[in-house]
Amino acid sequence: MRPRSKGFTLIELLVVIAIIAILIALLLPAVQQAREAARRTQCKNNLKQLGLALHNYHDTHKIFTPSSFELGITASYDSIYGMTTPYSNLNGFVMLLPYIDQAAMYNKWNFQHAASWSYVYGPTMSRMKGDPDINYPIAKTPLAVFTCPTDNNNPYYNGVGSQHYSASANNKGAYRTSYDFAVHYNEYYYTFYWNNNLGPTNRPMFGEAATSSIRDVRDGTSNCVMVSEQTRDHQSGTASTWATRQHVAMGVHFGADWRKINDFRGDLTRTHTWMSAGSLHSGGCQVVLADGAVRFISENIDSTTQTRLFYMSDGQPLGEF
Repeated sequence: MRPRSKGFTLIELLVVIAIIAILIALLLPAVQQAREAARRTQCKNNLKQLGLALHNYHDTHKIFTPSSFELGITASYDSIYGMTTPYSNLNGFVMLLPYIDQAAMYNKWNFQHAASWSYVYGPTMSRMKGDPDINYPIAKTPLAVFTCPTDNNNPYYNGVGSQHYSASANNKGAYRTSYDFAVHYNEYYYTFYWNNNLGPTNRPMFGEAATSSIRDVRDGTSNCVMVSEQTRDHQSGTASTWATRQHVAMGVHFGADWRKINDFRGDLTRTHTWMSAGSLHSGGCQVVLADGAVRFISENIDSTTQTRLFYMSDGQPLGEF
C-alpha cells in the first residue's frame, strides 16, 4: 500500500484561497472606514484650530478679521465705490498665522505687496499693490491646518489666461484651502457687499473689508456658521487658496439660497459651483460655529435651517441640525 503524500489537494488549496479572499473583501471596507474616520477627525482638528485662532484674534483686536482685503476682482471696486487704493487680494487667513503657530511665516509676509495678480474687471495691472511675486513663496506653502486629508483634488491653484488669476503672474500655484470664511456669494460681484448691500438680518459673519464681533452674532454663537468646508476644486469656477483671493474664490456661501451642501451633480470629487459648501466626507461637511464648536452638517439638512445658520442676526428660530 502506497503511503499518502503530505500537503493540500488542489481543491483544498482553492477553498483556502477563496476563504482568504472573502475575509479580505469583508475586512477592506472596515479598514477604509477606519481610515476615513481618522481623516475626518484630523479635518475636525484643523477646523478647531481655525476656530480658536479666530477667537484669539478677536480677543486681541476686539473684532474678527475681514475675509478679504482690497480686491481687484470686481468692477465695483472702481466704478461703484470709486476706490483708488491699490489691489491687495489678501485672504484674511493670513492675519491668523500668528494664532496657528505660524508667526515666522506672518513676519515674512510683505504687506506692501499684493497677495495675487488677480484682476477681472479692473482697469489695468498698474493698480496692483507692489509685486505679488514677492509673497508667492509664502502663498504656495502647504499648511496642514488648511488641508482636509480626505480631499485629493489638486492642492495648488493654476492660473488661467492673461488675467492672471493665479497667486503670481510668473509663478502659478498658490496652495488651496479646504476651508474658508462664511461670506455672501455677491462678494464676487460687488466689493464691500457686506457693508453696503446687506441689512442687519441677512448678513453672514464675514465680508471684504468687513469686520464683525461676537456681539453682532445676535442669533447666538451656537447658531451661526463662521467657517465652512469646501472641496479644493469645483466643476464651475475655482476654490480659494489660504493666502490669496482670485476669480470667484471669495469664501463659502453656506446658505441653501445659493447651493445645498455637497451639490456634486455627477462628479463626486468636486462640488458643482464656486463658493458652495461641501466636502468629500460622506453625507455632509464640517463647519466651525461662531462659538468655536465644530459640527458635522448633513447634506440633507432642511434648506431653511441651512440658510438661517448662514446669517448671524436674522432673528429666526433654527430647526434641528
